[in-house]
Amino acid sequence: MTSWKEWKKSDIIFGIIVPCVVAFLIVAFPMYLRPILGDINEDLQFIIVDGLGEAILIVGIPMFLGLLWNQWAGGASGFLLGSIYALYQNDQYVAYQYAWNDISVLGYLVCAILTGYIAGALNRGSYSFRRMLIAGLVAGIVGGLFMFWTWIISPLGMATDIPYTLFITFLPRIIYGVVIPIFATVFGWYGLTPRQMS
Repeated sequence: MTSWKEWKKSDIIFGIIVPCVVAFLIVAFPMYLRPILGDINEDLQFIIVDGLGEAILIVGIPMFLGLLWNQWAGGASGFLLGSIYALYQNDQYVAYQYAWNDISVLGYLVCAILTGYIAGALNRGSYSFRRMLIAGLVAGIVGGLFMFWTWIISPLGMATDIPYTLFITFLPRIIYGVVIPIFATVFGWYGLTPRQMS
């Protein structure tokens, strides 16, 4: 146990400086990158800035917890983070005077739950990169299918350009289906998992 008198340089670096830099980047990324990308292409702005938050909350974190822990942790984190993102999207719809109860908002929640749960259920506690990769890709694609379906049945006409909607729905999920298993594998190498490695 560390005494209150024992302070190291690493405590200041990793306890204050690094979290402040990360927090700064989180705030600065959309603040400064959004106008730059908006001048280039408005679609690019939505994909990179807004899509990053969506992909992290409803794909990345639930998939990561599903792969490293189990399907229940993946599904539960998907429920919590999907709910938060659905509330955010609902506020955006209201701000832009769209329908406040559109079915696509529910799609964010269902997509997040499915992604986390399926990743954990298919992985079944394995630390094999190949198994994590297959589980991550399948989970991302299935979650994306439900997201795409809710956009198609949305009365707001969320999926008017089908090829473009397919592209922006599945590309981030496929990327995260490859990247997240890499992170999970590295975490497994160092024993940074919420369960005992066998």
